[in-house]
Amino acid sequence: MTIVMIGQKGLPAHSGGIERHVEILARGLVSRGNRVIVFGRSWYVGGGRPPAGVEQVITPSIRTKHLDAITHGVSSLFRARDFSPNIIHLHGTGIALLTPLARLMHPKAKVIVTFHCQDYVLSKWGWFAKIAFRAGEWLACQASHRTIAVSETLARYCLDTYGTQTTYVSHPIPEPNPITDAGAVQAHGLTPERYFLFVGRLIPDKKAHVLVAAYEKARLIRPDLFADRPLVLVGGASWTDRYASWLCNQAARVPGVIMLGEKSGRELEALQAHAMTHVFPTASEGLSFALIEACQYRRPVIATEIPGNLEGTGGHMRRVAPNDVDALTDALIDLASQSSTQRLEMASRAHAYVTRVHHVEDRLDDLVRVYQTTLNGRAELVTFPALATTH
Repeated sequence: MTIVMIGQKGLPAHSGGIERHVEILARGLVSRGNRVIVFGRSWYVGGGRPPAGVEQVITPSIRTKHLDAITHGVSSLFRARDFSPNIIHLHGTGIALLTPLARLMHPKAKVIVTFHCQDYVLSKWGWFAKIAFRAGEWLACQASHRTIAVSETLARYCLDTYGTQTTYVSHPIPEPNPITDAGAVQAHGLTPERYFLFVGRLIPDKKAHVLVAAYEKARLIRPDLFADRPLVLVGGASWTDRYASWLCNQAARVPGVIMLGEKSGRELEALQAHAMTHVFPTASEGLSFALIEACQYRRPVIATEIPGNLEGTGGHMRRVAPNDVDALTDALIDLASQSSTQRLEMASRAHAYVTRVHHVEDRLDDLVRVYQTTLNGRAELVTFPALATTH
């Protein structure tokens, strides 16, 4: 098969769930003998090279908050005609606005859309963008040949909202390589298993400011526990520079809060692997890569009890209500008070869950099955093992 992927910013993935999702899919599909063409944006890719065997084509875009993705999608669809693809795979509900154009320009190809999250709920978007994202959701569900949802929560949302039975194929996430060297952690003045870690975009919906407030309160209540347990924030702005700047000012006022900016590669992996506890105070989430990776590293998780987080961990996490500073404060104190054995016990249950649900080869099998049945004109509904198993 010749498969074109559009919607991601490019490879290699530096940040962003869609980029990491596509990178793993592309690498796996190529290893199975398929031709995969990934369209990227020059400002994101820079001089980076995609994984071996994956072809990357850079096409132009208008780099503004509202036009970057959609203009890149249009230019990519035009360029994709050079490859006569069997599959046009669109990633995200914003780019799904182009589903009719993709079908018009590529009448012999099958157009598949992966539904990654409900973008319209994010506070960084204005009313016009929110309407566009809702239209993209409708087109993803009604105008594509097949719709994929990366979580059970999103699959149910599509069914309830648009009457569309999607195919559930979750993120394929490989088991991380063991990281025993703590040099990257110590370079930041951190001690392994003695810091809380937040990994995510610095946007209001991720609620890093709520975490900073809870951490400040926890330090006041239990200075004995938190004097040598800093809070580390990893991530960059995403068209949210004003919020990120405000957050930096807030964090600077709280002793023990360390902002490291955006990290990737082995440095990020080391920070994730050696954290005492990962914290996800988010108010809205599709299915967080960082959350799943925390579980893969057998690190305990504190997270808001929203559907995406409960599904991502199989419920094996310390639950808190969204926007509840007091509850988050109690959770931070609780995890800091536990022994390493107690924290590992909870983390090991989550690890067993994510290892099964996000197994790379199994999820690639699911995706290839979707491609083949769509190309063959069959539209049978398939419930994959990860969906059929209760948590």
